[in-house]
Amino acid sequence: MSYTRRHMYHRAFTLLEILVVIAIIALLVAITTMVGTAVVDTGKKKATLGVLQSLDAALAAYMDEKGEKPPALVEISYSQLPSGFPDVSPDESLFFPAIDGRGRESTSDDLFEVNSVALFIESAKIVPATQDIVNSINPKYLQNYSPNEDYFPFLLTAFDAWGNPIRYVHPKFDGIIERVRRGEGDAGEPVNIINPNKPFFVRGALPPNPGRAVRMNFVRRNRLIDADFGDGGLDSWGGGSSNGSAGNPSSLSELDLLPDSDGGLTAGDRPYFYSAGPDGNPATLEDNIYISPPQHQDPGIN
Repeated sequence: MSYTRRHMYHRAFTLLEILVVIAIIALLVAITTMVGTAVVDTGKKKATLGVLQSLDAALAAYMDEKGEKPPALVEISYSQLPSGFPDVSPDESLFFPAIDGRGRESTSDDLFEVNSVALFIESAKIVPATQDIVNSINPKYLQNYSPNEDYFPFLLTAFDAWGNPIRYVHPKFDGIIERVRRGEGDAGEPVNIINPNKPFFVRGALPPNPGRAVRMNFVRRNRLIDADFGDGGLDSWGGGSSNGSAGNPSSLSELDLLPDSDGGLTAGDRPYFYSAGPDGNPATLEDNIYISPPQHQDPGIN
């Protein structure tokens, strides 16, 4: 074999080695990225679980002191409302439903998420031990927040490690709450909770003061499933904004198919807290974070 041929074989072998090394490096980078992502996710889950445990301890302190669960309708005074808050005067108090779901003022309004955990914190702050526990939460997971400042006040809110508000499920508003059973691909219609023909609240349940009113009195708590989103399943939901639309518009026409909750049921007439996890979607139960996973009501969709 001539020197030239030996030299060509040697150069080809060297190029092959380089390609193998590049492939190995790419594989190691991919593995490192996967491991790093898993470590970050584990850290966020651990931090979120810590917030949930603190809130649960705050709830226990409240119930030990008061001998009952926090109210389902939470009073907000005029002084706590943003300036220019609609349809309220200084002598009025407003009551907001502590629902892990969506609400609206009237049938012509859009539905938006109710800040349920903020309403828990607001209702429970009358117990000093509860307030102390809430204040002990890492400040990076506490901030004043409103999901819609036109209709909802800015209140102290606990967040998960992905920047989404923790969710609070009150026994009065657990399971699924819809005016009628919804159909596949339909988000469902809200219930008027102050309608005396419905088994929620009537105005007589409030203190006898004409200056006290229920806000967000139309509420809905659906539980969406894969069948609602066609072939893409729940993973096709766009996520992000609490007023965002679903990620599969071709199957939904112009209708916003918004997930409201996990459809979870409280146990022993005791509220619970949870995080919607990395995707921010409460309906994808597999990545939700709970202290103790609840049972979930079947939405009855095939």
